[in-house]
Amino acid sequence: METTKTKKSVSVREMGKMLGLKKVESYWLVKKNYFTTIQVAGRMRVMLDSFEDWYSGQFHYKKVDGTPPGTKWRDTTLSVPELAEMLGIHSATAYELVKRVHLETTIIDRRIRVMRDSFECWYDSQDRYKKCSERRE
Repeated sequence: METTKTKKSVSVREMGKMLGLKKVESYWLVKKNYFTTIQVAGRMRVMLDSFEDWYSGQFHYKKVDGTPPGTKWRDTTLSVPELAEMLGIHSATAYELVKRVHLETTIIDRRIRVMRDSFECWYDSQDRYKKCSERRE
């Protein structure tokens, strides 16, 4: 009977390699207490479940393997550039629109994210802007 072990933790260096970071940057993330860490034989290890939870909730760092970050927020929020692309407008206009119509926003990684529900509610109540996908039809 063959048993497969799944890793529950990685070294700080391994975590850094997953993100394409150097040693100092990796330890800086650890110092910020973004992940749960443990000491094993005098060496610091990052718990994988806490790393994956952090990764899915942020947009700044990207894994080398191409796994997209921010999966926690992708279904419920839009970045302002995504909103601009959706409406076919310049991103500066999109930022002004967010401020002017008071769309509900949240800040993630020092970036503004627009709540999808708020955007859809506003979009349905107006007739000036059209989504690019609707223009083609």
